[in-house]
Amino acid sequence: MVYLGEGLARQGHEVVLWCSSHPRMDEVAVRFKNFGEVVRAEYTNTYDRKRRSLGAWLDRVAPGRAAAEWERLAPDIVHINKQNLEDGLDLLRAARGVSVPSVCTIHITQSAAFLGAKGAWLRDAISRRVVSGYRGMLVTVSGPRNDDLRDFLGGNPAVTTIPNGVPIPARLAEGERERIRAELGVAQGELAILALGRMTAQKRPMLFIEIAGRVLARVPEAKFFWIGDGPLAGEWDARAAALGIVPRAQRLGWREDVTGLLASGDLLLHTAEYEGMPLAILEAMAAGLPCAVSDALHRELPFLNEGNSIRVSDDGELIRVLLDRGELARRAAAAREMAVRRLSSEAMAAAYEELYKKRIAERAGA
Repeated sequence: MVYLGEGLARQGHEVVLWCSSHPRMDEVAVRFKNFGEVVRAEYTNTYDRKRRSLGAWLDRVAPGRAAAEWERLAPDIVHINKQNLEDGLDLLRAARGVSVPSVCTIHITQSAAFLGAKGAWLRDAISRRVVSGYRGMLVTVSGPRNDDLRDFLGGNPAVTTIPNGVPIPARLAEGERERIRAELGVAQGELAILALGRMTAQKRPMLFIEIAGRVLARVPEAKFFWIGDGPLAGEWDARAAALGIVPRAQRLGWREDVTGLLASGDLLLHTAEYEGMPLAILEAMAAGLPCAVSDALHRELPFLNEGNSIRVSDDGELIRVLLDRGELARRAAAAREMAVRRLSSEAMAAAYEELYKKRIAERAGA
């Protein structure tokens, strides 16, 4: 949302972020205020509801209240962002009550059954009913996510695909990379292997630490850093200590200088099994880092190939590339080139701008 809003603002549009007043949205709100208006609402997000999507579906008050607030803002179009299929179902219903067109981006389109969630059949049934009843344009972030959504909904839903994008950072100033690496304790000739994200089961941080242990046995000059925090942090720390790889494997917690950290690294090790269009990978490639990812992500993300990434399932390939600094540099250059060409926030904002114009014109001609 921040990258899209920023890109649209640079193109001369007025952007407004309507979001929950919950503290978890504070960081996004603060960043958004740099280029747009922020409206905080007494809105309860799906995962703060006791009954999750069932509670959102049964709520007859929240959709009307949200629709009234959106109408008062007098937008030309409403853009709803959903993390997954069952998130924000009440907001889709709110869209029916506004006089302007809307679009809805769903980032993770795998079903609750696919994800092994409790009560999956009921959760999927509710999501299917509400999403199928949405009359705006649905947007997915990749071709496979588009296929998932069409299969889930059946029929011929109005779905298009616009990949996520990220700002392409300038190269670090001379000496800045060395300064950041020295701050991390990465000596000349050592490798910095990074991960970025919440330490939750979906991101598989425990697999990261296991891979770190195996790689360090063959590449002792490597150092591993997890940027982020979460419920598995304590277990991660304990496993790193048990493997005897501290301080060569460290958890940095959340940092504000992520762009500089990525640009100072040598590889992103992204161990999540499933994603939508993961910003961590896009940001790493934009910073000039090749990415080691799961087989599933390697198949599903069309911009990943053998020239700019590695499969985490293949320890031999990962170790071979880390030991061949020339090959590592070639994959880093290919990753940066791909990001510049296909994954910029400017390209994402331009694609959404065209979609907005189309939806507004369609509503005007109805």
